[in-house]
Amino acid sequence: MTIILHKPRLNLFIQTGFVALAYFAGARLGLAYAVVGGAVSLVWPSSGIALVALLTMGFGVAPGVAIGSMLANMSVGVPAHVAAVIALGATAAALTATWLLNRVAGFQVSLDRIRDVLAFIILAATLGSALSASIGTTALWGGGLLSADEYSTAFLEWWLGDMMGVLVVAPPLLHLLAYPSPIHTARQAGEACGLAVAILWVGYLIFGAPQLAGHGYYPAAMAILPFVIWAALRFDHLGTSLATLLVSIIAIRGATHGTGPFAADSPVDSLVRWCAFANVVAITGLLLAAANAQQKRLHRLLMASHKELERRVQARTQDLERANDELRQEMERRRRVESELIRIGDHQQRLIGRELHDGLGQHLTSLGFHCTTLSLQLQKQGNPAAADAATVVDLVKQASLMTRRIAHGLDPVTMESGDLSVALQGLAEKTSSLNGIGCTLRIASDVDLPDPPMQTNLYRAAQEAVNNALKYSQGSHIWIALEREGELQRLSISDDGVGIDPDRMERASGLGLHNLRHRAGLLDGSCTITRNAMGGTTVAISYPIPEGAGHARDAI
Repeated sequence: MTIILHKPRLNLFIQTGFVALAYFAGARLGLAYAVVGGAVSLVWPSSGIALVALLTMGFGVAPGVAIGSMLANMSVGVPAHVAAVIALGATAAALTATWLLNRVAGFQVSLDRIRDVLAFIILAATLGSALSASIGTTALWGGGLLSADEYSTAFLEWWLGDMMGVLVVAPPLLHLLAYPSPIHTARQAGEACGLAVAILWVGYLIFGAPQLAGHGYYPAAMAILPFVIWAALRFDHLGTSLATLLVSIIAIRGATHGTGPFAADSPVDSLVRWCAFANVVAITGLLLAAANAQQKRLHRLLMASHKELERRVQARTQDLERANDELRQEMERRRRVESELIRIGDHQQRLIGRELHDGLGQHLTSLGFHCTTLSLQLQKQGNPAAADAATVVDLVKQASLMTRRIAHGLDPVTMESGDLSVALQGLAEKTSSLNGIGCTLRIASDVDLPDPPMQTNLYRAAQEAVNNALKYSQGSHIWIALEREGELQRLSISDDGVGIDPDRMERASGLGLHNLRHRAGLLDGSCTITRNAMGGTTVAISYPIPEGAGHARDAI
């Protein structure tokens, strides 16, 4: 009968065998430094191997830990039943530490959070190792391999050895399995090589120095810490854990060969000092790397938030620009519509003026001619109706004159040639003759005249302002001025009256002020109403100098 293994089960079987082999190899290395009963070692990389296996592969590979531990202990003469209990303790410690890290602490194998490092130290390195040490030491005592007097010392040494494996061996394995290399450029590779050479050289000077042995110069070992800090700040967790492992290897070599500050008369004392140093260096490196990673993560988040804010500001700015463009286009459309309405209105006034001048005016002229002829005939005949006929002739003449004046107001014929100065002169003369107050016009010689439609706007604005002065100023004189002020030109209408408040003027004149401002807007200018030095009112329209315009013919 052929047995077919499912692929997941086959993979689990292979992984379990690999874990057993790795644990056995690490245990054999550690048992070479056994200090008590042939089974207690201060160098125990297998505890770190077991923890990494369960964290990365799951609880299913736990039998591999038990198998590797039992075979390793039996290989140095530990009875099978004692080796089985020790294997049970090693497996229980790895399972407990993994469960606590995953379920209680929410552990992340990246170790880039300080809370993960603290959980790793407390739950895995401290509590998990204590559980393994308790079961293992009790098994040795129960099997007669350990006396009661040696129990506490063996427990402490077992605990320190397992803790060393978790703190020194597990981190580099986790990062080698789970994360890519932090070295991405040739410059970083050169820096990493320089760091490794520096650690080897300084480590040799400290831990390979015979003169430091037996004198308790423990602070000398702290000279290696700057290089661990260098690794933590420049090469993240992988660089830190590998630097810690390298330092630990150099230090244990010195301690076992009788050199360096940890060398003592007793090999056990040397290993205890080394183990405590390795654990301190490992904890320091892990915390520094986690703090640096946390700072980098916060910096990345800050930069991402900054970029997102910039993106939103840019998007909002684009939206505002689009809205402004649409608003400008809408304003331009309204301006064109209003300009067209004013142009149509001016055109209609011009048509009405021409109809009055050419149509009604001509009829009145013809009527006046016939009435004059009739009046002369009646006078020759001595007819009493001759006086009435003469009166009719006078009335017809007055009607014809009134018609011409109205036509001229609706269609200032002088504007057709673009001659604003002549039209303004006519406005001044008409104002003086019809209203009995003085009106003076002054046009500077350097004034540039706009195109005919804009000249019409200026004339209508002046006409509106003069009418308002006649209605409300109660003054005796009006001044019309067209002059240049820097890059602007200014049309002003001033009076010496009582002065008019702009709000009152706007209420009194209905659309008059709005019409003035709109005509100023058509010239890309502005309209202001102020009180002048004479106590009266000055209405001024300022607008840019038109391009390609000609000078006024004469200064008036």
